[in-house]
Amino acid sequence: MLPLILRRVRDLAIVLLLVATAIFFIVRIIPGDPAVAIAGDQATQEQIEALRQSLGLDAPLWQQYLQFLGGLLVGDFGMSTTFGAPALPIILTNLPPTLVLAFTATMLSVILAVLLTVRTTLHPGGPLARVVSRSNAVAVAIPEFWIALILILLFAVQLRLVPVSGYVSPFVDPVAALPFLVLPVAVLMINQVAVFSLNLRESVMGEMLQLYLRTARAKGLRERVVFMRHVLPNAMLPAMTVVGNNLGTLLGGVVVIETIFVIPGLGSLLNQAVGTRDYAIIQGVTIMVALMFVLINFIVDLLYVFVDPKVRIS
Repeated sequence: MLPLILRRVRDLAIVLLLVATAIFFIVRIIPGDPAVAIAGDQATQEQIEALRQSLGLDAPLWQQYLQFLGGLLVGDFGMSTTFGAPALPIILTNLPPTLVLAFTATMLSVILAVLLTVRTTLHPGGPLARVVSRSNAVAVAIPEFWIALILILLFAVQLRLVPVSGYVSPFVDPVAALPFLVLPVAVLMINQVAVFSLNLRESVMGEMLQLYLRTARAKGLRERVVFMRHVLPNAMLPAMTVVGNNLGTLLGGVVVIETIFVIPGLGSLLNQAVGTRDYAIIQGVTIMVALMFVLINFIVDLLYVFVDPKVRIS
C-alpha cells in the first residue's frame, strides 16, 4: 500500500508541475494586456507602463515563471488584478458551489444509472429497456448548454416551477437552495446518467459471461440474487474509473452551466478572469481543478485496492 501511495504522490507532483507550467505560458499567449484591461483604453502609455511595472509584468518571462513556481510552493497563487486581493482565498470562496454541483450531480447520476441498469438487465425486453437504449445515445450527443436553455424555457419561463438563475448555498439554507439546484443538476445529470449506464451495462454484459456464475446458479440461487450478489458488485469496479474521471472532468467543465445559471463557482470566476486577463485567477483555478482531478483518481485507485482482492494481492 505504501509504495502505491508514494507513486501516486510522485505522479501528483509531476502532473501539477506540468499543468502549472503549461497554463503559465498559455495565458501569456492570450491576446491582450492585463495592464491595459485594468487601466482602460483611455490610459496613457506611461500609465500602462507604470502599471505593468507594479504588477511585475515588465520582468523577463523566465523570472516571472520562477517567481510563480516559488509562490506555488508556499501556497501563493499570486495577486488578482481584478479583485486586488490574493487569488487563493478568492478561489476557495468560489469553490463550494462548484463542488456542490459536481458531487450532487455525480451521486444522483450513479444511483439512477445503477437502478436503470439493474432494471433493464433483468428485463431486457421491457419497454424501459428499449427507451433507455435509444435515449442514451441521444443524451450523450446533445450539448449541455442546449439542454440548459430548453429546461429553462420549459420549467422556469413557461411553467415557472423553479427560478431561472441564482444560487443559495445548501450549507446556509438547504430548503431555499433546492429550487436553485434543480435545473443545473438536472442538466449535468442527463449526460452523466447516459455515460454511466452505457459503461455499467457493458461491464454487466461482460460479467454475465464469467464461468463462476455457473457455480452460483448450481447452488440454486435465483437469477436476481446471482445478479445482485455477484454480477453487479464485480461490474461496478470498472465503472468506478469512469465515475472518477467524469467527476474530475465535471469540476473543470461547468463553466457554461455556471454562466447560464449565474452560479458563483469556479466556472464563473474563470470566465470573468479570462475577460479581464487576470493571470493569477486563471492559473489558480486551472491548478485547483487539476489538483482535484488527480486527487479523485488517487482515491479511486485506493478504492480499487480495498474493493478488489486481485488488485490488493498484485
